[in-house]
Amino acid sequence: MDIDKIVAELDAEIARLEQARAVLAGATPAAAAAPAPAKAPKKRGRRRKLSPEARARIAAAQKARWAKAKKAANKPAKKAAKKAPAKVAKKATKTAAKAPAKAAAKAPAKAAPAATA
Repeated sequence: MDIDKIVAELDAEIARLEQARAVLAGATPAAAAAPAPAKAPKKRGRRRKLSPEARARIAAAQKARWAKAKKAANKPAKKAAKKAPAKVAKKATKTAAKAPAKAAAKAPAKAAPAATA
């Protein structure tokens, strides 16, 4: 077979298949190739109204969430504030206890050379 003849038969077969697909899809071949028109935007219906009780429940739930978040945010800050002075106090106590011992250790060392001289 000639290559041109094979290509022509393939094109014919493709055209038949496209036509069969268009019939099965419920459209004509011209309509299948054309893009679909843009849809009109949907109209919004009336807004739904909340009852006063539902509004109060929602407000109470939101206030509870805010209180929980505020409590969680303040809790770590308070712990850090309480622990910091305790550490400073311990450190100050240790430093104060070491200071006289260091001074006493240095004093005899200075006094000893003075006594021998």
